[in-house]
Amino acid sequence: MISRGIMLIMKKAIIVFVMIVFSTAVYAESSVWKLDTDNSVFYLAGSCHVLRKSDYPLPEEFETAYDDADQIIFETDIDALRSQDIQLLLISKGMYTGGDTLERKLSGNAYETLVKFCRNRSMSIALFQNFKPWMVTMTLLALELEKNGITSADGLDMYFSNKAKKDGKQTGGLEDVYKHVELVSSLDDEFDESIIESFIREVEELQVVMEDLIKSWRTGDDAGIDKHLSESMCKEYPGLFKRFIIDRNRDWIPHLETLIGSGKRTLVIVGVGHLVGEYSIINLLKSRGYKVKKM
Repeated sequence: MISRGIMLIMKKAIIVFVMIVFSTAVYAESSVWKLDTDNSVFYLAGSCHVLRKSDYPLPEEFETAYDDADQIIFETDIDALRSQDIQLLLISKGMYTGGDTLERKLSGNAYETLVKFCRNRSMSIALFQNFKPWMVTMTLLALELEKNGITSADGLDMYFSNKAKKDGKQTGGLEDVYKHVELVSSLDDEFDESIIESFIREVEELQVVMEDLIKSWRTGDDAGIDKHLSESMCKEYPGLFKRFIIDRNRDWIPHLETLIGSGKRTLVIVGVGHLVGEYSIINLLKSRGYKVKKM
């Protein structure tokens, strides 16, 4: 499931949900790393889960790593995640049951703010009546991104998933798709109505935020990515940061070591936020004696 380096202060609703739904030096690096191993070829690539068609072609390091690999591993099984059953399960996790509705659950001020926002965008509030606040925010984010030509359909994961299928390369995931759904639905434990109000206040900054996140991702600006994704999320929502980043990174290490030891030529693609900062997969692998170099 993940940046850019611009604003001095990144808004919490925008940053947290962009991370869930990511200065150029004399030369540009990339968000691709290679392990220096004797018996296998192994790459780690940081994904921007949502991109624009104009962000292609990718930096050449991504294509080089892909071409050199026989199997492509994502955070979870992409095909399974896209299946109707899993999509319906995820939606059900974000919906009220037992007769509750958004209007009943939100305060009067929060509800009126959302009604006005929907009216300004020619949307019916009825679309969201059964959605919990975190699902409302994720849906609004996806719609706003799409207005700017930024979609998950054009994201790095989908690009390489489709490419691997066409090329007959083996694919897989680091975590079970049902665990992935449970992780996303755990947002219900973190967010109340204030996340909707925060998002609506900050939405006008979304395009600028995304421009900078994508720029940092393309140029391999690790410090910018870490500061504006990981640091912001860690400060505002430490519990969420632990579940989404720290715990998953640690849980993935045994799977990664199995892949490294398999001898298969492998490219692992995860959100770029997992590959930068103090608790990154890169640092965890280095602490185990692996030699990891940025391409």
